[in-house]
Amino acid sequence: MIKYFDSIDKNSIVPYYYQLQEVLENLIDQGIYEPDQKLPSENKLREWLGISRHTAQRALKHLVDRGYAYRIQGKGTFVANKTITYSLVANLSFSAEMLGLNKKVRSKLISAEEITAHSLITKMLKTDEKEKYFSIQRLRYVDDNPISLQTSYLPVALVPGLISKNFEEVSLFTIIKEEYGLVIGKAFETLQTVKATEYEAQHLGIKEGDAVFLLERTTKLKTGEILEFVKTILRGDRGKFYVEFKNNKEK
Repeated sequence: MIKYFDSIDKNSIVPYYYQLQEVLENLIDQGIYEPDQKLPSENKLREWLGISRHTAQRALKHLVDRGYAYRIQGKGTFVANKTITYSLVANLSFSAEMLGLNKKVRSKLISAEEITAHSLITKMLKTDEKEKYFSIQRLRYVDDNPISLQTSYLPVALVPGLISKNFEEVSLFTIIKEEYGLVIGKAFETLQTVKATEYEAQHLGIKEGDAVFLLERTTKLKTGEILEFVKTILRGDRGKFYVEFKNNKEK
């Protein structure tokens, strides 16, 4: 295992702890250290590399801070479950996106009910307070780990009888397309970081106040009608996002 650390240069202007941290991150990314596997201890790293305890401790701490690892008191530092990379532009269907990444996906239905539009819905869906909507809340799992808590609001007039469908077995967008014949046009999404509420934390297996991503998306049909407003709370320690930029002036 020590051979993997040969790239560390003690004479580099890059701090030794940072080089060590990067090597360990690369080993985790490559799967050489797998989720829940114990990482080399501070003493082992000192023995292998001839470094100070402080340097080893600092590198391992940064791995924890960056979400690559977690500590168990008295036992050591272990590899955390890998984060999932989400596209902010590619796919409207969570299930389709995760399956495209060869992930095992499932949903647990928390609630499905018909409601009268409240202030958030009227603002996001540009409707009046008398409009009826379906509220569907699901807990999304990836590889059997709770990843996100998602609440969707859809107008009853567009998708009558929707809450009787099986959302744990079939993607919401598959139902909309195949059973209602509706064609999605485009969507608008915002992303921000917030602190998890007690309710969100209980479902996601995290602590109240932990950092999470809040995504809010409005989806329109090809006709221009607003189909859905969805609010997603995504675990901050299990995800990252990428955006592709293009030069529109290129020919």
